[in-house]
Amino acid sequence: MIRLLAKPVSAVWLLLMLATGLSWWLGLDQGMSSDQQSDYRYISSGLIIIAFIKVRIVIRYFMEVREAPLALKLICDAWLVLVSSAIIYLYCLGPVPVATGG
Repeated sequence: MIRLLAKPVSAVWLLLMLATGLSWWLGLDQGMSSDQQSDYRYISSGLIIIAFIKVRIVIRYFMEVREAPLALKLICDAWLVLVSSAIIYLYCLGPVPVATGG
């Protein structure tokens, strides 16, 4: 097992699996009570951030950008920051869902 994790790709894969498990665990509270509804935006924003961290890891390690020139690394990182910030900003501006009594 230790020799397997000595390869960077294997360690990155394990990190991605752990991030996926964390996302799954955070998303378990889908049936929140009405007093917990204010926290859903924090949890959802955290899930979006985890997703973009995973995207950055995939870009760096599985698309070989980690060995690319610095300019390409900076462009990829700037794109990720811009897109993730825009998504979180637009998400937080959206309407608050109303709990139905169904």
